[in-house]
Amino acid sequence: MSLAAVGAAVAVALAAPGGDEGGTVRFAVKGDWGDATPAQAAVTRRMCAEARRAPFAFVLTTGDNFSRPDGVATPDNWDRPEACLIRMGVRWRATWGNHDLAGTATADVLGAARRWYTFAAGPARIVVLDGNRPDDPAQARFLRRALERAREPLRIVAVHQPVRTSGIHGASAAAQRRWEPLLRAGGVALVLQGHNHMYERIEADGVTYVTTAGGGAQLYPCVWPVAGLRACALEHHFLVITATARRAVVRAITPRGRAIETVTVPARA
Repeated sequence: MSLAAVGAAVAVALAAPGGDEGGTVRFAVKGDWGDATPAQAAVTRRMCAEARRAPFAFVLTTGDNFSRPDGVATPDNWDRPEACLIRMGVRWRATWGNHDLAGTATADVLGAARRWYTFAAGPARIVVLDGNRPDDPAQARFLRRALERAREPLRIVAVHQPVRTSGIHGASAAAQRRWEPLLRAGGVALVLQGHNHMYERIEADGVTYVTTAGGGAQLYPCVWPVAGLRACALEHHFLVITATARRAVVRAITPRGRAIETVTVPARA
């Protein structure tokens, strides 16, 4: 299938709602993955095994979707390593990372024409932000409105550059200043982050921050002591999230199928 055809199929799929009528949605998350490495292919093979067992409503990314080369989908970072997901016709919901800015594949192939947007997925309201522009006042206004208007009881935010982290790329001071008060006031339960190539979980002020950036790129260590740090694992992985009106069950899975951890995050709205 050509990149143009895949992009068109994704665009159509994105218009459809996620989840089911019973109030539960199951989806996958991965970040920092389009690196054309054996690890990328291994993570994706395990994702496909999980999807065959129980399908995903969609795959959400935390950015750096196409980082070798920057921003461009190629046979090495897309067609071959993601082949089983492409054949399954999975829907994508993508976050823009810093490496994605050099090209247009995140929009053309994954369907994320906008840098920040929101969508409902069953009982969850998911807000995707652009961590490349945390100081943009228009984005802060968008985040405030999206959370004020949300009727879904479980609220999740996805962003590339981390709001809180112990990794080598430090936390975004601008995001903490502009966004964190809105996250707390808006009842956000879970923030999904990328950029630091590892798995990490931090709890702060009632919000759970999960860095999931082990989708294929070279791994980074945890280096900074951070209040609320509950887990750090230098392993390639992806997440499977099962969301209901009351909670999100987050399972971090390695390419061999081992769970790094399984965490239940209560809804806050």
